[in-house]
Amino acid sequence: MNEEVKYIIEKLQELNPEAPILEGFNQSLIGYASFYADGESRFCAVYDFELMISELIQQGMTRTEAIEYYDFNIANTGGGFYPIFLYRE
Repeated sequence: MNEEVKYIIEKLQELNPEAPILEGFNQSLIGYASFYADGESRFCAVYDFELMISELIQQGMTRTEAIEYYDFNIANTGGGFYPIFLYRE
């Protein structure tokens, strides 16, 4: 884990200890974001979608398999503090 990722994780845990960090996707963690809910600011992790797909491909999946894995096992599976996934197009 590089120093930038360590800093992001430490800062996020300080701001919101309940924010989940996805295991196995450290290289895809690009920052954290704030959002307003229930009358207060909250923080969550931000992951780069393409970097996540690249990490899954490096584990042996095809691009199609990686996207299917993401769709069924990562996206939309969390609650209020679930990460934001950034799509760059």
